[in-house]
Amino acid sequence: MNFPGETRVIKLYSPVSVENGGLLEQVTLREPLVRDRIAFSKDRGSEEEKEARMIALLCNLSEQDIWQLTAADYAQLLDAFNVFMLPPAERPKEA
Repeated sequence: MNFPGETRVIKLYSPVSVENGGLLEQVTLREPLVRDRIAFSKDRGSEEEKEARMIALLCNLSEQDIWQLTAADYAQLLDAFNVFMLPPAERPKEA
């Protein structure tokens, strides 16, 4: 399925080995849809666990893959997610 909206490519500071055996050096985060936000609100666990699962979904990664990221790399993903909460005209352009 093709998703509307933007994507952001985030280069990881610390590449990690992922569940499928590959090396993850960059992540593509897609713009969330309303259904992603609804799924987040219905999800189980703490706010941090729900957030991590939503970010994993938006990056097409497993929850276990997200857990392997450093805090700095995860913060990059959250920053990119927060950009998507802005109206498109107000979003900073990718460098």
